[in-house]
Amino acid sequence: MLLEKYCKDTDLMIIQFTIELTKDIHAKISARTLFYEEQVIRYAEKRIRSFLHPLSLKHTLKFVYQSEILQTILFKLKPTFEQQHVLRCISS
Repeated sequence: MLLEKYCKDTDLMIIQFTIELTKDIHAKISARTLFYEEQVIRYAEKRIRSFLHPLSLKHTLKFVYQSEILQTILFKLKPTFEQQHVLRCISS
């Protein structure tokens, strides 16, 4: 079974983008290019916005996609954060 059979073009592009961005961020964390959790979040948000901007979707749908993509990426990177000792700001 292939994912292409069950997804529309836009959904498939978003899934592929999410996987590629997760791998890219993992590589940057491993190379110590990104070493703060806040850096990772800002980098991911910027890349997600630039990916979603040219798509012809409603603004609210773009916002939902942006939130879901970010949450998926952060969930997938949680073990990487712990393994690579990514720094986190703690508010008091």
